[in-house]
Amino acid sequence: MLVTIEQTRTYTPLENFLDSLADKELTCYASDLLQQHGCESMVELSQAIKRATEVCTSMHLPLRENFKPVYRSRNGEVVQDWRLSPMAYMLMVLNADARNDLVARTQLEMVRRFLRQ
Repeated sequence: MLVTIEQTRTYTPLENFLDSLADKELTCYASDLLQQHGCESMVELSQAIKRATEVCTSMHLPLRENFKPVYRSRNGEVVQDWRLSPMAYMLMVLNADARNDLVARTQLEMVRRFLRQ
């Protein structure tokens, strides 16, 4: 017999408050990039999210303030998505497949804006 024991975590009021503050800044959904045809599949989208979280981790940026896994209904099916801060969304786009026209144009536009500063 296989038994799985999950630890339940209780949140303090302070943790709930901090989560609420972070949630306020998570204004984008990762799946928006799928709808804009910037990614071809959930697998590709997940890889871009993974690379974006690696950028934040290496720069010591709090993931809690930029990424939150959520579950949404799509075509009658429950799928994983992510709520993202605008910065996390742009990092995801920058880390998506550059062979995609939307991704390539976005990357080029960001470089042009940076160089004009």
